[in-house]
Amino acid sequence: MYAKLFLVFLSLFLVACNDKNDTELQDCSMTACTLNFVIITVSVKDTSDNVVVLGGYEIIEEVTGEDISVDFNNEEYQYFKEQGIYPVLSDAYRTRYQNSTATLTFKGYVANEEVINEAYEVGADCCHISLISGNTEIVLE
Repeated sequence: MYAKLFLVFLSLFLVACNDKNDTELQDCSMTACTLNFVIITVSVKDTSDNVVVLGGYEIIEEVTGEDISVDFNNEEYQYFKEQGIYPVLSDAYRTRYQNSTATLTFKGYVANEEVINEAYEVGADCCHISLISGNTEIVLE
């Protein structure tokens, strides 16, 4: 008797949970998030696995054409270049891409010549940005 009653309530609960319209924006006011700060990065190396130092790079948002690359101070940018790691997107853009996706293009330059042109699809939930698709390890020939 109790098992049947339990199953009825469980069934009603599951149906109620699945009756959600996924197109609605998620209310994040009561969401508990970690304190991690997520950064999507790209590593750039040559075929011998050596770090490639780019003279510059841009992160272009496809829809607006806006360059959203982060402006780092000289020490931070120097560190990234020495490691061959370049930031594509961080949680600083979480609210901009929350509950949506966007296509970003990473353009890398050596001696003012474009040597990298890679597309990335990104999105965000209530807490963090995420990489949906795109190559995070670029090998230049």
